[in-house]
Amino acid sequence: MTSKYRWFVILFALATASGVSLGAEGTEHVWKNGKWAPAAKPVEGTPQGELALVRMHLDNENPKSALKAAEKFLINYPRDSRREEVMMLAGQAEMDRGHYDAACDKFNLQMDQHRNGAFYDRAVQRQYEIADAFLKGRKRRAAWVFRVSGVDRGIEILNSIADRVPGTVIAEKALLRVADHHYDNKQVVPAVEAYDHYMKTFPKAPRKRTAHAMLRAARARYAQYRGEKFDDTPLTDAQERFLDYSDRYPEEANKANIPMVLSQIRNALIQRYFSAAKFYTRVGRKTAAIFYYKKVIAQDSKSHWARRAETELLKLGAAKVAKTNTSATTKPAPKADTSAKAPKNGKVEK
Repeated sequence: MTSKYRWFVILFALATASGVSLGAEGTEHVWKNGKWAPAAKPVEGTPQGELALVRMHLDNENPKSALKAAEKFLINYPRDSRREEVMMLAGQAEMDRGHYDAACDKFNLQMDQHRNGAFYDRAVQRQYEIADAFLKGRKRRAAWVFRVSGVDRGIEILNSIADRVPGTVIAEKALLRVADHHYDNKQVVPAVEAYDHYMKTFPKAPRKRTAHAMLRAARARYAQYRGEKFDDTPLTDAQERFLDYSDRYPEEANKANIPMVLSQIRNALIQRYFSAAKFYTRVGRKTAAIFYYKKVIAQDSKSHWARRAETELLKLGAAKVAKTNTSATTKPAPKADTSAKAPKNGKVEK
């Protein structure tokens, strides 16, 4: 049996089992008395008929009529078991009209009233699609006249999805989508926070997505470093993140040229520590100066900076320093040794 013929048999079997088919012109048919027959036209006055009318209007790309029929159903049949589906179709009708905020509200109402319903997951998926559209630039309607950015609303929806269905695949996808949005728009601080939240919430996420989040979080943290004269916390944190990434994903790290990035970070830290050591020497804080010269050597004991640091240590009468040749970050200097007035705004003089 060929693949094409096998699929035809499967589709025919499914259609026969469901008892519904579409004719050549899209007319709905039902399996009756051993043959396909045109289905009766939906009529008002019964829950089945009015639900069918909602479906028919959507199929005919008439969302306004579908919404009107859905609202009528919900008024007329407050206890009917089909209400959840009708509420979901009402939300779909609003989406089809382009009223994404209204659609999201309708899906929220559906999920609140039918927490274990058969159409719950479909409503969550529709909300994800709405949020994704907002993050891609779709505008929101404000006061039914103005068009405003939907980015904040999109992020809000994605975070609410993660809260509604924790631990699910779509919740994981939602949190990663938020983080990627921040990163792609160079919003480095919220990007790091979002990636960290994602990895904390889904510590056993698929390897590829975890590696993606780790690498981007490290790069975003690195981007927060403003230069030698400013706080080095982003730099040391980025170094630790890149090292962790390299340990866990060595092949991917080499492809992403992380060894070169680590070398750049190491050089930046060395220059910063050397400048700090010179500053503390100048203001008479010997212990702090020794501490920073040792940090220079700890970053790369074979560099010319390390040789200069050793020379300065000898001038200060410090004990011989063991060469460690490590890239790991070190502990901060003792408070008692850094109590001298440093330059304002966190700047370090050379």
